[in-house]
Amino acid sequence: MRQFAIETRVKQGRLQLDDIPFADDTAVKVIVIPKIDLEKMSFAKIQSLTQSIPGNLSEDIIRDRHCQ
Repeated sequence: MRQFAIETRVKQGRLQLDDIPFADDTAVKVIVIPKIDLEKMSFAKIQSLTQSIPGNLSEDIIRDRHCQ
């Protein structure tokens, strides 16, 4: 599975992704992670924020790889 990371901004509730190296009409899964300055946060705060992310991202990726 090819992966591509890009930074962008949410504007009026929408995301716009330009110059992504995939063919048109390619099915993709988009994971939105708000960007925060981890250096200004304590380890406990970082841990609580990451644990609050619903689901298990690694299990989702493994499942997607086996279904293809």
